[in-house]
Amino acid sequence: MYKYLFLILISFPLFSAVGSRTAAPALTERTYFELVRVDSKIETGNYEDAEKILTSLYSRNWRKDSYDKAVVARTFGYFYLRFDRYKEAFVKLEDAFNTGAFPIDEQATLVRILAQLYVVDKNIDKAVIFLETYLAEVERLNIDIPDLAQVYGLLALAYAQQEKFDESYVNIKKAISLNDSFIEDWYRLKFAIEYTKSYYKEAKDTALILVKNEPEKKQYYLQLSAIYNLLKEENLALASLELGYLQDLLEKPDEFINLSSFYLYKQNPVMAAQVIQEGFDNDLFEKDDKKMLKLLSDAWLYAKERSKSIDALKQAIKMLDDPDEDLIIQLVEVAFFSYDWDSVLEGYKISKDNNIDTDGKLDLLSGIANIELKNYILGKEQLSLASQSEKYELQANAWLEYLKAISG
Repeated sequence: MYKYLFLILISFPLFSAVGSRTAAPALTERTYFELVRVDSKIETGNYEDAEKILTSLYSRNWRKDSYDKAVVARTFGYFYLRFDRYKEAFVKLEDAFNTGAFPIDEQATLVRILAQLYVVDKNIDKAVIFLETYLAEVERLNIDIPDLAQVYGLLALAYAQQEKFDESYVNIKKAISLNDSFIEDWYRLKFAIEYTKSYYKEAKDTALILVKNEPEKKQYYLQLSAIYNLLKEENLALASLELGYLQDLLEKPDEFINLSSFYLYKQNPVMAAQVIQEGFDNDLFEKDDKKMLKLLSDAWLYAKERSKSIDALKQAIKMLDDPDEDLIIQLVEVAFFSYDWDSVLEGYKISKDNNIDTDGKLDLLSGIANIELKNYILGKEQLSLASQSEKYELQANAWLEYLKAISG
């Protein structure tokens, strides 16, 4: 939750002479110029001398509520933060806060950093109490504080770590309402809570904002699609997945499977097949993935693209180390009803090579295919085998009579 901890220091001077919006004492001239010296030392990389000056300033016999002491301690704390010396920084920043010398609007940044240091120290409970106490005082005084959204956002993240999602949700909504710009982590947290709490309508709005502001991140398309699906808005669920697909953001097998399944559900088998084929082309599926190869064949068959369905079945059969009876039978049947007689014979040969017995069915279909190809001798042999089957005897004999008639 503190991934951007202390980034404020990149652009924030070690000490600030800018006055508060509420009445505040000014630094004494001596302290001001000593802190200017500290900044100069830091700018030239002379950190050792900078620390010596700060140590000397900090060790003076200040009054407990001295504004100079507060600014010096805060500056010293910021200095330590630059070098990840968190424990030393915490002592100085807590000392600065406890002086009570800063007006409440000037405290906002200090409050946020101290709260994050509590988190670094794995004391989230204390961070929550600290932030809540500060916000209660702000509310009591009823004043406008520019950085207040950040405080609410930090409190929401702390509550989320405690798995107090109701409290977290209240505060993250408050943070967002007070902030004019898009902060991705806030909306991610808001969506996560809404999804967890089954606030699906609210989650949909949040997911749309994430997609709008981060259009290159596929997870937001997937999240939006999942929410639409939960809301029974299947067309929009498909559209969300499709947007991610069209932008080449899908890259996992499950994502391609989900999209192709959606296409099949929405009766668009051509797109379903194209998505599956792209998955194979991009090596997302194993070349011998029987399930996906069969789904590819079924999608093409549903699209009335029988030749492509046959090609997919042949590919599946070829890739498998062990013969798959269901696929081989499906190849013969699809080829037969597509009038692809050569593929019928190809499938029949594979079935015989692998000792697949279908009680005469494949003998019948192959026999008919041979007759259509004018391979009468082979056709007669296979139909004779089929005639020995109780199930296909009548059909086989009818074709044998036909063969006898045309043969004279």
